[in-house]
Amino acid sequence: MSATETTGDQVVTPNKEVVTLSINGQEIQAQAGQTILEVAQANGVDIPTLCHDPRLEPYGACRMCLVEVEGARGPMASCGTMVREGMKVQTHSEKIVKLRKFVLELLLTNHPLDCPVCEAAGDCRLQDYAYEYLVDMVPWGWRAPLAGDPGTHPNIAHFGARCILCGRCVRICREVMSIGCWGYLNRGYDSEVDTPYRLPLQEVDCVSCGQCVSTCPVGAIVGQRTPGGAREWQTEKTVTTCAYCADGCRQVLHTYRGKVVRVASETEKGLNQGNLCVKGRYGMGYVAAPDRLTKPMIRDASGTLVESTWDDALKSVAEKMTAAKEDKGGRAVAAVCGTHSTNEAAYLLQKLMRSVVGSNNVDAIDHGEQAAAEEALMDGFGLPVVSNSREELREADAILVIGSNLTESHPVLALEVIRAVRLGKTVIVMDPRVTELASKAGYHLAVRPGADLAVLRAMVKHMMELDLTDTDFMAAHTDGFEGFEKSLADVDVSVEAVTAGVDAELVRAAAAAFGRAGSAAVLVGTGAAQGPKSKAVMAAIADLMLLTGNVGRPGTGLFPLRSGANSQGLADMGVRPDKFPGGASVADAAAAARLEAAWGMPISGLAAGVPTMRLVDALRSGDIEVLYVVGADPALALRGEGAVHEALEQAGFVVVQDSFLTETARYADVVLPAAVASEDEGTFTNGERFVQRVRAAAPPLGDSLPDWKIVQMLANRLGADWAYAAPVDVMAEVADVAPPYRDVTYEKLEEVELQRPCSGIEHGGTAVPCSKGFEGGKAVFAPVEEGVAETATDAAFPFILITGSVREHHGTGERTRRSAGVTDLVGEARLRLNPADAETLRVLEGETVRVSGRAGSAVEAPVSLDTRTPQGIVFLPGFSPEVPINHLLGPEGSPAPAVRLERVDG
Repeated sequence: MSATETTGDQVVTPNKEVVTLSINGQEIQAQAGQTILEVAQANGVDIPTLCHDPRLEPYGACRMCLVEVEGARGPMASCGTMVREGMKVQTHSEKIVKLRKFVLELLLTNHPLDCPVCEAAGDCRLQDYAYEYLVDMVPWGWRAPLAGDPGTHPNIAHFGARCILCGRCVRICREVMSIGCWGYLNRGYDSEVDTPYRLPLQEVDCVSCGQCVSTCPVGAIVGQRTPGGAREWQTEKTVTTCAYCADGCRQVLHTYRGKVVRVASETEKGLNQGNLCVKGRYGMGYVAAPDRLTKPMIRDASGTLVESTWDDALKSVAEKMTAAKEDKGGRAVAAVCGTHSTNEAAYLLQKLMRSVVGSNNVDAIDHGEQAAAEEALMDGFGLPVVSNSREELREADAILVIGSNLTESHPVLALEVIRAVRLGKTVIVMDPRVTELASKAGYHLAVRPGADLAVLRAMVKHMMELDLTDTDFMAAHTDGFEGFEKSLADVDVSVEAVTAGVDAELVRAAAAAFGRAGSAAVLVGTGAAQGPKSKAVMAAIADLMLLTGNVGRPGTGLFPLRSGANSQGLADMGVRPDKFPGGASVADAAAAARLEAAWGMPISGLAAGVPTMRLVDALRSGDIEVLYVVGADPALALRGEGAVHEALEQAGFVVVQDSFLTETARYADVVLPAAVASEDEGTFTNGERFVQRVRAAAPPLGDSLPDWKIVQMLANRLGADWAYAAPVDVMAEVADVAPPYRDVTYEKLEEVELQRPCSGIEHGGTAVPCSKGFEGGKAVFAPVEEGVAETATDAAFPFILITGSVREHHGTGERTRRSAGVTDLVGEARLRLNPADAETLRVLEGETVRVSGRAGSAVEAPVSLDTRTPQGIVFLPGFSPEVPINHLLGPEGSPAPAVRLERVDG
């Protein structure tokens, strides 16, 4: 164990002072700096708390956690009192019990006893403690039950009369979220907690994360009551992993009568430590959506999709795949996989394609977003994955965020960067818009779209001018510095800054702050990892890390941000046209031989696979006759002037395996109904390489089935003889054939997330893969390319169109659009436009504009006036089929398009 050692429930970190104390007569060892409460809880001693939340700084307001400490002048608040050598503590003496009972009586004097109608009943600490401490009568009177008005927020209800003024909602919104939706009003007996000026939550920058709900110890801030809901004790709880972004948040799904009725979290557990975002907490409505697919469908002679049986549907698919294979070989069949498919389903899909169909045409829907990062990191570090994790990120002195609106695309991971801002660390944001994080950061480099490379050139050049380089690290661990240095010989920082549209002195200051940091990390989003210069951008970032020695140790590292819950897992499972499970090249004869031995089928010599970036061309040319789409929607996700729809219309045979009738499914010949993540078993691998369990909280709806089972049924129809009884059997095979997953077992995953690679690791996996050197011996500097990928605008097309995430929706929105908890907040895709540009166009908030590209494609969208979007730039998210932004985007690798805006009258 490299970082910590565990003794029972008590975690002891080496090299920290150990003290001995006694609690209730029991001798205990603890670390200096721990509180009495922390030590007591770690050793199974219960001390009641109302104002304490381990995510927050100690507060000591409620006085429920008072304990007696020998020699102290009076009772001490255990949540804020540090342990010391020889301390003797009593947690339940007669005096302390009387004090706690008195506190409860005071609270209940001013608290409505409306437990029968309170949403927190059964999950309320005040209720529990009143029962435990026998507070059955309040001597100073009693207030009649008063439920009050829950407010108009779609997810969060506020009942101020139940508030006990513990302050947890106020503090979590400020300390963790850095927002401040809640605050104290009035003073003394009239004190209460509410929003500023008692405004609705929607008007005080609330992001609907539900953190206040998660921390409230009573029923003052709860979820809005919904039909079919249930009380705490009526629900079954299932611990699983969120199926949205790649943060890998642990969820607790509460089910009642076979339906998910609530999503909660576990404080101090999982990578998220109890924190969730709006999608994770309120985005599960799609599970019970009325348009869920529950039966297979086949397109009949009239062209209509009609319900069918599994037997007929699979027979039709198998016949078409077999015919295409006999006609043109396995390369005539292609498969595309979505990012919320489990590792087990993804592994079986690529195994089906390679060993049964005989095709390397298997890829992930988001490969285009990840390709540049994977290629550049493989070339530079020999490892195409994130080099550290968020725990190490906490130790960074400087953090650079480039090409990502982090608080919206990865809201929980973003909390670590927000924490760094709060602690006064250096945070640099490179983004055209004044994002939420950019407004908080020490440095905001408002780079023009496509000009990231110019800023990076300027930064590394200035660091070298200031001699802010780690020469010892470079000499020991890198090659290629001479070529890298030569490529920067003619770089002028001021010229590059002008090219990027950023103040040169700001670039110099940011570069100096990053270079002088003891440890620094970079988070790179798809805004920088896509486009014609994306690989050069990623290579320059890798160079930046090598130049400053910020690789291979805690607090450092390069974080290419993955978009989907299992984006990393899909790459690991071999859902790539050029990679086998574990990452070996399909040209690696030894790797192919190992798989052939494990699978009992020949796979050597298969033709090169077609990546998703070339899928449209392959369909239109007829090279691919059968397309098998699993949990993805290429019609909305792939770029290219409507060519995707044309390609799907021309395809010989399309199979869609999904939970909904997606835009792609409207072109399908066969539709196979798939279970959703909360009905499936398996694993996800998050963006930080953590392998995590996915568990079924309810049975699949209707006749739908989990993806892994459908793939196995299809494989057996095609002549295979697979007999996996459950996903655990699939993972056993993955661990055998994919080296990074060696030693991964469901048994270990019951206890802790495993950070791959896991080979030979007893506990936890590998936090910093490059800590002992790089693959192949040394990392390699790449010469920094010249040029940028700016968009050419003119009088006819004066605006630059950029796209990205919005906090409330994910990807193409197939699931979030069916979840009222998010659509009631953001129900439509709006074009964000600077008010000055809107005035020029004479467009008002909410009015519709037509957005037209040079190739003639156009979409219409309502306008949202946004001062954070610069003049000359417009932003449009991609989650809506009513506003299909991919019609305006050029092929993969194209720069941001130039567009024209026209007001739509009427």
